[in-house]
Amino acid sequence: MKHLLLITIAAIALACNSRKNVETTASAPPPAPAEVEQVQAPSFGGTGKADSLFLYLERTPCFGTCKAYRIDLYRSGYATFEGRGHVEKMGLHSARIGLDTLGTLLNLAEQHGFQGFEARYDAEVTDIASTVLRIVADGTDKKVFARVGQPQAFKKLVGEIEGLLLPVAWKPVAPKP
Repeated sequence: MKHLLLITIAAIALACNSRKNVETTASAPPPAPAEVEQVQAPSFGGTGKADSLFLYLERTPCFGTCKAYRIDLYRSGYATFEGRGHVEKMGLHSARIGLDTLGTLLNLAEQHGFQGFEARYDAEVTDIASTVLRIVADGTDKKVFARVGQPQAFKKLVGEIEGLLLPVAWKPVAPKP
């Protein structure tokens, strides 16, 4: 019985070994370096911890009915939405955002010239909501605070980001006991 077991193991080992030789000799040589197109994937988030912040969008309240909320989107796709006032979903919610959407957000920021915006658009006005947009990607960390006088391109960018993120299926996060 032991001899039969040893013969079976030896036969399997030989079969696997000869199959490996066939696979390595039958495969085509790798393409020359000139034939391979190098495409660098976008880097979402910072270089720190694995789930670092990629995008932060906040709308602050005003003395009227301005919508007030905050979205934190991390490079893993995990996101939180905190509804603070005059929005459909109040309180803390979470969702998963696809990496394709993160790529779309990064492309939108590039198309609208996000890196060229000033860091602050403001004036001595108290009853106006502000918008804060921060994007951490491709080795940069840029934050724009906008209350008064922001360019139309910034407003359009924020509107398009809202169009992608606000309709997400946000699920309420239970408060910690």
